[in-house]
Amino acid sequence: MLLAGALTLAGLATPPALLVLAESGSAQVAPAPAAGLDLADIIDGFGGAAGSAPAGWAVAGGAATVQDVPDTIDRGLRLTDTSPDQSLTVSRSLGATSAPVVAAARLRAGQTTSVIGLHLDSPAGHAATVGLGPDKRLYAYNGPEQVTIGEYQANEWLDLRITTQPGTNTYSVFLRGKRLAQDLAFRVAAETLTNLQVGVSKETTGTAWIDDVRVFAAPAGTDWAQIGTVTPRTAKQIGSSRLISGVETTGRNYARFSEYRRQLAALGTTTWRVMPEWNDVEQNTEGKYNWAKTDEIINAAVAAGARPWVQFSYGSWHYTTKKGLTAGGANLGAGLPAGEGLDKAENWCDALVERYKDRVKQYEVWNEPNNDGAPSTIAKDYATYFKRIAQCVRKQQPDAVIYATEFGISVDFADRFMTELKNLKDPGEADNDTAKQAARIALVNGVAYHPYDNYPDNPKLYNTMAELRKTLARYSPTIVIRQGENNAPSTAGSFGAFSADTFTERSQLAYNLRRNVGDIGVGIDSSNLGTCDLWYKFNATDTPKINSKGVVACGPDLKATYTKLSYYGLQNVAALFDSTLRPLTRLEPVSDWRKESPIKGFAYSTTGNGDRKVTVRAFQKTGSAEQAVALWFGGDPAQQPEKDSQGNQLAKPDRAPSEDRGTRQVDVTFPAAKMSNPVLVDLVSGNIYQVPAGAVQRAGSSLTIKGVPIGNTPVVVADRSVVGL
Repeated sequence: MLLAGALTLAGLATPPALLVLAESGSAQVAPAPAAGLDLADIIDGFGGAAGSAPAGWAVAGGAATVQDVPDTIDRGLRLTDTSPDQSLTVSRSLGATSAPVVAAARLRAGQTTSVIGLHLDSPAGHAATVGLGPDKRLYAYNGPEQVTIGEYQANEWLDLRITTQPGTNTYSVFLRGKRLAQDLAFRVAAETLTNLQVGVSKETTGTAWIDDVRVFAAPAGTDWAQIGTVTPRTAKQIGSSRLISGVETTGRNYARFSEYRRQLAALGTTTWRVMPEWNDVEQNTEGKYNWAKTDEIINAAVAAGARPWVQFSYGSWHYTTKKGLTAGGANLGAGLPAGEGLDKAENWCDALVERYKDRVKQYEVWNEPNNDGAPSTIAKDYATYFKRIAQCVRKQQPDAVIYATEFGISVDFADRFMTELKNLKDPGEADNDTAKQAARIALVNGVAYHPYDNYPDNPKLYNTMAELRKTLARYSPTIVIRQGENNAPSTAGSFGAFSADTFTERSQLAYNLRRNVGDIGVGIDSSNLGTCDLWYKFNATDTPKINSKGVVACGPDLKATYTKLSYYGLQNVAALFDSTLRPLTRLEPVSDWRKESPIKGFAYSTTGNGDRKVTVRAFQKTGSAEQAVALWFGGDPAQQPEKDSQGNQLAKPDRAPSEDRGTRQVDVTFPAAKMSNPVLVDLVSGNIYQVPAGAVQRAGSSLTIKGVPIGNTPVVVADRSVVGL
């Protein structure tokens, strides 16, 4: 499964001036190396025939063939070294690039008695290394010094990532999304990187496996010196933010939480959306609950410092099919419980709240009730169900935060639901009892919508969000809105939303960055469906269908394989945009979004962008009032989704999905900005660049930054203090 193509990560360049650390730790500037000669993606899942040689790889000193991996449904490259005095190596050419390189691969040792290494090489030898030692020790090198960074077990897949800066002779190492080491010195000085190599050392024998190789280079977008990288932070370190990760469908066994819990804990999102599913927890015996799956998720969230947001989702086949009650089905689109079935649903609610009320403060009632197959009475039906469940929650937990939910984003449905709920009288209630009406409205703290629009920063969408908020404010000014489920797939033909679109890992990254930053930049919580890929299987004989919206890749056996590009982009957003960064941009409904943007509150102007529309989200740091401004191409009212004759969406230049990775040097002026020491952050790589003094022009309170490299994914211009340097 080889795929190669030119790569230009937005906002990045091989800087002409590079930062070098002197012995004192002070920063010095060194001349830049020559530009890279080969900047191709390498994506190899070794999907060739069993027994075949690895296409594109050079093999020396032993046997290396594509084989089925024992105890899995996967196929990988098996390295077999039987010689105690000769190394076995496989290598892949990178050409000769001086650009920052990210190399990721899954590595597995068949034993703990060998020395196995994953290397990025320069003409002078191994520059960056991650090694598996004969003592179960995972190690790297800091210059000539070997340093321990973890442990491994025999036959354990290690999802490794090396990020390099050849000009500064440094690299960092990640395992399953967690950064284990940063700013390690290259083993040898290297102006260019030329090869990726995996090998078993000549002193030892053994078997190793490699799979899911992914190499990306980051060529020119700016000529500014890099001064650091974004430091990943956990939810516990962050405290509070508007980013949400999904832990959905575990009840239907479309995903297995244990497979990706370590990646989720390292991601930094501070709320987890949890879907216990009634049909799974209370299966065949009334009043007997199996909480094992939900306990694992809730306890992991609390341990990680994240807030669980728990959904009362779907019905019960036990009560529907065996008891003959209207208790709903156990799937998306199933009817709502009613009558005696609603009594059983309340029992389920009582049991769940009783178990988790000490750890859970946020709840969501059902999932997408107004789906395409819903009856015309759905607003009243859902109001009836919502009232019963919300009152059940509040009975035990008066301070609980409860969200209603809707399919897509529908101002009309939200309005009808709120009206039905307001007028849903209790037995014996007098007409126009405003106190009781207000009490029912107060059951709703928020409304979660699911905007699967493949144009993530569509001004039409954001205007609808503003209209939704305005409509709900008529019922109560305290009701908030939350983007409760969304994400782009990373493959074409993914099951569910966007199935007609040709997404890739790179366009998934672009979509998710634009949507997450776009949402939190106007004060809206932003959720990411399915941290791991979901595999839908509707019956025992059904062929699993992948919903590849996860930021962690998973196979049909539900085993996590590797962390995607979009994971690391989201990790960078989580690390930067916590609750101490207050949005300056805001939502305001407009009468004609084609002529006027619904994004208000922050003035800016641009030159050099030509026909491309620059979208902005602005933030201000609590305390210092220093600012951060995210910029990317998108949000143009003229760029509306269109369909071809078969109904497939047509992509346009400023819309994701897009493989356009080029940047333009844009001059950006902020009439009232506060950035004492501006830097540039690329959210794709996490690289931080110093904005040179010559690119900064000030006139009173106005700030102009010349030559900002803007592309299809956001870059952030911010004061240095905001990014943690």
